[in-house]
Amino acid sequence: MNYNLKQYLLYSSIFAVFTEAFFFHFIIDLKLLYLIIILNYTLVFLINKTIHINKYFLIVLVSLLIHALIANIIIGIPPNYALAQIIGISIIGVYYYNFIPMFDFIIIKQIYLKMSLWAAIIAYPMYFMGISFNPQGDQRLCSIFTEPAHYAIVVIPACYYYLKIKNYIPFLIIFITLIISSSSLGYLGIALIFILPNISLKRILFLLISIPFILITFVYIYNEYNFFKLRVDDTIESLNAVNTGKFKEYTNLSSYALLSNVFIANQNLQDHPFGSGIGSHVYVHKNVYFHRMSPPKYLYVMKRADTNANDANSLFTRMASEMGYIGISVVIMFLWHSKKYFLNKKFYLSQGLIIYILLKLFRDGHYFPPEFFFFIWLIYYEVINVRKAQI
Repeated sequence: MNYNLKQYLLYSSIFAVFTEAFFFHFIIDLKLLYLIIILNYTLVFLINKTIHINKYFLIVLVSLLIHALIANIIIGIPPNYALAQIIGISIIGVYYYNFIPMFDFIIIKQIYLKMSLWAAIIAYPMYFMGISFNPQGDQRLCSIFTEPAHYAIVVIPACYYYLKIKNYIPFLIIFITLIISSSSLGYLGIALIFILPNISLKRILFLLISIPFILITFVYIYNEYNFFKLRVDDTIESLNAVNTGKFKEYTNLSSYALLSNVFIANQNLQDHPFGSGIGSHVYVHKNVYFHRMSPPKYLYVMKRADTNANDANSLFTRMASEMGYIGISVVIMFLWHSKKYFLNKKFYLSQGLIIYILLKLFRDGHYFPPEFFFFIWLIYYEVINVRKAQI
C-alpha cells in the first residue's frame, strides 16, 4: 500500500473525530465523517484483506438486537428505531476497532493530542472574531464544533493527559479555552480532571466526617440569606418536575432539556423495568409520555418542547430509559471497574478518556458520535499494550 495512502488513512481517521460541524444537507444530513469512514473502510480492507470484529463487541450488538426485538414485540415500537442505532454503532465501532491496530499506538495518541491542541489554538481567533459554527448563532467558544459542550468533551482527555505528563503549555492552551467556552460540561470536566486522580480512602473519610458540618452551614445560610433560600427553593421546584412533569414558565432550556428527558426515562422505567429497546427513547418521548408533561409555553413558540428527545440529553438517562435496570447496572459496573485505572500512571490517556465517558453519561446520549468508539477502542488497546509489556 502506498505510503501516502497510509498517511491519509492515519490522519483522516483521527481528524474525523473533529468533523462534527462539517456536513451539508441533501434530503438528509451528509456528514464528512460518513464520507471519510466509507472511503477508509475500502482502504482498511485492501490493506488487511479482511475486516475483523471483536467477539465481545459482537455479543453486545447481538444482545442489543435481541433485547430490542423482544421489547418491540411486547411494547409495539417500530423496529427501525433499533436498527438505525445498531447499524450506526456497528459501522463506526467496527471501523475504529480495525483502524487502531494498523498503526503504532503511540503515533495515534500523539496525533490525537496534537489535533486537540490545534483545535484549541484555532478556537482563540474564531472566538474573538465572532466566528461560530453553532446553528443557533451562539457566540460562545466552540472551535470547529457546533456547540461548546461538544468541543469540551472531545479535547478534555488531551487536556488531562498534558497535565499528567507535566506538559503545561499545551495544557494551559486547552484549559483556558474550556474556561472561556462557558460550557457547564466543560466546567464539570475541569472539576473531574483535578478531583478523580486525587480521590483516596482518607479523603473520602474526611468528606464523610465533614458532612454534618456542611449540613449545619447549609441550614444556617438557607435560613439567614433570602437570595440563597430563593435559589434553593427554585431548584427544588424544578427538580420536582422529574416526578410531576410540570415545569415552571421560567425554566430555562438547558434545565428543561435535562429534566424533561429524566421525567420521560423515569416514566418509561416504571412501565418497562427492563427497558424499551435501543433507540426507543425518542419514540416513547414523543408518542407515549409527552402528553403527561406541561412544558413552558415559550418552548411551544420556539418549537423546542421535545428538545433533545433524540438522545435523552445524556447517555445515562438514555440507557436507563432504553435498557432499564440492565443499562443502569452496566453503568455501575463500568464506574466500579474504571477506578483501578486511576491507580496506574501507565493509563494516563485512558484516565482522560474515562473522564470523557463520565461527561457523556451526564450530557450527550448519542451512541455513535465521531469520537465515541475511537476513544473506547483507544482504552481497549492501551490496556492490552500495558498488559503485554508486563508479561
